[in-house]
Amino acid sequence: MKIGYLGPVGTFSNEACDNCFDETYEKIPYKTIKETIIALKNSKVDKCIIPVENSLQGCVTEAIDTLIQNENIYVEKEYILKINQNLMAKEKYNLKDIKIVYSHIQAISQCRNYLEENLKTAEIKEVLSTALGAKYALENDYSACIGNISCTEKYGLKLLDKDIQDNNLNQTKFWILSKKINKSSDKKKISIIFTTKHVPGALYKVLGIFDKYNINLTKIESRPAKTNLGEYYFLVDFNIDKIDVTNALNELKENANYSRILGIYN
Repeated sequence: MKIGYLGPVGTFSNEACDNCFDETYEKIPYKTIKETIIALKNSKVDKCIIPVENSLQGCVTEAIDTLIQNENIYVEKEYILKINQNLMAKEKYNLKDIKIVYSHIQAISQCRNYLEENLKTAEIKEVLSTALGAKYALENDYSACIGNISCTEKYGLKLLDKDIQDNNLNQTKFWILSKKINKSSDKKKISIIFTTKHVPGALYKVLGIFDKYNINLTKIESRPAKTNLGEYYFLVDFNIDKIDVTNALNELKENANYSRILGIYN
């Protein structure tokens, strides 16, 4: 069975993939989150694992937007990974030598305070993944990268400073995706996307359905529909453990302009 993840080797997605799938699976890296999801859509892989939310930076918009735009892809499972960001460079460099720092935008955002305090004059360059940043740090002089400490071994880099994230409660939520929706009664969570009708109080009425059936929303997020200004998709998560949500989902479908289950999972 083939599993896709955001590569190259050494990313946090790679770590999450290794933690969730053993060596009997063929693990295939992709350059972007979108490419990873599209590989699943096109049946190049059987499943994939993608980051969808970080406790410091919130929603991973590329992941959510790609899922919105591509139907028949479902959340199979949720996985939480503790994220420790590290600064690494070639062996001959020390912190004072660094003029360029490479990393993924999420990692950079998670380390803003450290960068402002310790690398004020360094140029910060965003790349497609933390592991790609490690490759650039290896290939370019006076450069460093931010990412998974495994890059020290996998790319032959030296650890300049460890745990440089702004908050030690840094976690990333990953979703394992497949082309089959779970229907087992033991699943505890559900994620849904919907749009509302263009009438006054439409969103209020839809959200009122959850209150009516005593359903506790654990997340609500809006993303631009990429059609007209002011039109949005809404993503909601809620727990369904020991709760029958059939009537609520039926009413949601009747009152929303569009609705779709992204996944029923643990």
